[in-house]
Amino acid sequence: MKWLPVIVFLAILSVPLANGQFYGQVQENSGNTNQQSNTFPKIAYTADKSYEVDLTWEPHRILTDQKIIFIFQFYNYKTGELVPMVDYQFVISQDGKELTRISGTTSQAGDYKYFAFDNPGPVTISLEKIGDTDSSASYNTIIYQNPNPTGHVVIMQPPANISDKQRSIFPIIEDVIVGVLIALIVWLARDPILKRLNV
Repeated sequence: MKWLPVIVFLAILSVPLANGQFYGQVQENSGNTNQQSNTFPKIAYTADKSYEVDLTWEPHRILTDQKIIFIFQFYNYKTGELVPMVDYQFVISQDGKELTRISGTTSQAGDYKYFAFDNPGPVTISLEKIGDTDSSASYNTIIYQNPNPTGHVVIMQPPANISDKQRSIFPIIEDVIVGVLIALIVWLARDPILKRLNV
């Protein structure tokens, strides 16, 4: 059981990722009224107070002609607990024009999308039709002109998650796969650790 501290250490490291704590403070004014503008994730609430929606993006200062990753998670507004497997539509609008609308379903750790902006200026990033309802959350930010433009960036979205309606046995299979992977890592790490400890 001398390898147990290694497992505990890895589990501690995984907590910020699982809770969506990807990033710290940055120097950008996003215009989001629900949270201080220089912190991530940005937090918004649906009008019906069903969901807290956390959104972050990387890089934090968005330039044109640059691939941006948007990462988001849904939480129960009343309990603060992460809500897995939520259907949604990811929408980006600029100058009154919808640039993209992508349907998806979060996994147990949230979801993410890619996008690249062609033009600088204010934009609105929205998550709509949350949980197959009219619930939505929006965020405002600024796109800056890239000093070294590269031209149009080709974006391939990540594979779509399985929607709630398609999920029945999948969460069980997912948990089994994660359990097997953890057991494999522990088994592979066990012998070298024991050798170093002269056990």
